[in-house]
Amino acid sequence: MGDLLEARRRIVAAFEGIAGGAESLAAKAASAAEIERLRVELDDERVVNAQLEERVRALRERESDRAALEAEVIRLRAEVEALKAARDAERGEIDAVLSELIPIVEEAR
Repeated sequence: MGDLLEARRRIVAAFEGIAGGAESLAAKAASAAEIERLRVELDDERVVNAQLEERVRALRERESDRAALEAEVIRLRAEVEALKAARDAERGEIDAVLSELIPIVEEAR
């Protein structure tokens, strides 16, 4: 009878060990599933991050292009002002020459 009780005790201990191992495997499987879910989520975040970085790069490039265009506009405006000043100076010279020529032409008539 003692052998039977000992065998029963050993069987119960074995089943408890199997149950513990099964629980451990189930926990590991759940952990593996959670890790895989997190990996997928991380990959998704990486894709989103790459898209955002591309948008930021495009915005910076557009801002750089805009700054270059604004600088070109400023340069062209300065050039137009310089041309206007030169035209005004030439107009003054023409007026001065005409003011001297008109009396000479009128005297010659």
